[in-house]
Amino acid sequence: MDGANEKEKARMGVIFEQVNDLWDSLIRIAYPPEVGNKKEIHDAVRKDYVAGLEAKLAAIAKFLGTDEWMAGTRLTFVDFFIYETLDFHRRLFLPEHVNKFPSLVAYLDRVEELKGVKEFLSSGSIKPLPIFGPFACFGNTEDYQPTE
Repeated sequence: MDGANEKEKARMGVIFEQVNDLWDSLIRIAYPPEVGNKKEIHDAVRKDYVAGLEAKLAAIAKFLGTDEWMAGTRLTFVDFFIYETLDFHRRLFLPEHVNKFPSLVAYLDRVEELKGVKEFLSSGSIKPLPIFGPFACFGNTEDYQPTE
């Protein structure tokens, strides 16, 4: 599941770091520091994050381009990390943020159609929520509803 050549490995490294920044930002929104009013900090950080989300998703969509997978034509381990992060964005924020990018929606659909993944997702063995633990400021209950 690693890159087959230096070009694929380089692509995987670039997109992994870009998406890892998104993931790290989600953690900072969910678990703000204990300094000050946690709700106010969460609300401010979340608002700033959402304001820049379209540009970040646009960069991922541009990177993917017309390729089937993030490394190019081959599925790699990076695709599963990126799938999970983008899927979390559909669940934690309004899905319209991701849905603005048809190439990302098609990418998510491709991952969900993979043998094994499709069966797992339809097995009932996985719950879409919660994503974060009980002390998180959002995405921490089964009935969480995104608001922006």
